[in-house]
Amino acid sequence: MGLLEVIAIAVALGLDAMSVSAAVGVRWHGPRQKFRLAWHMGLFQFLMPVLGWLAGAQLASLLEKVGSYIAAALVFAVGVKMFYEAVKSHPGAAEEAVASTAPRRDPTRGWSLVVLSVATSLDALVVGFSLGLRGSSSIVWPSLVIGITAAAMSLTGVVIGKRLGDRFGKPAEIAGAVVLMLLAVSFLVW
Repeated sequence: MGLLEVIAIAVALGLDAMSVSAAVGVRWHGPRQKFRLAWHMGLFQFLMPVLGWLAGAQLASLLEKVGSYIAAALVFAVGVKMFYEAVKSHPGAAEEAVASTAPRRDPTRGWSLVVLSVATSLDALVVGFSLGLRGSSSIVWPSLVIGITAAAMSLTGVVIGKRLGDRFGKPAEIAGAVVLMLLAVSFLVW
């Protein structure tokens, strides 16, 4: 596989990570959050093609059938959660959050981050299967390019999301959540 093919695949796979990172970056865009999103998106986009390549053709047909449904359900659930939290917040919510034992949860931490990383990299798993079926002798080089590209695109997404959040505030948070839900629907359509 040539360099241009690998870059084209990497950019196509990185678009999901960038979209999710932009939606999350509207509200959560500190240095640690940028790092966590970029690192995890890049890591999972690197690992999934390797796993797909190793697993081979046996699971490829199964994952092609259910992978988009799994990814859609996971991303949609995170989008609904973000939408609920954005709508739930109101003037004075900061004082309530201080008094409350359940502040808004940062989706760049814990299981939410893992769910987003896995959901956006399931298509990379299928790419790994395809490369294995194609007889590609090495998956390391394409996987590195895919992972680095996804990390860079994810970081770019957070920066875009932050700018939108700074400019539009709460409506941007709601829009970010809606974008995640629409992205989940797009997994089923395309």
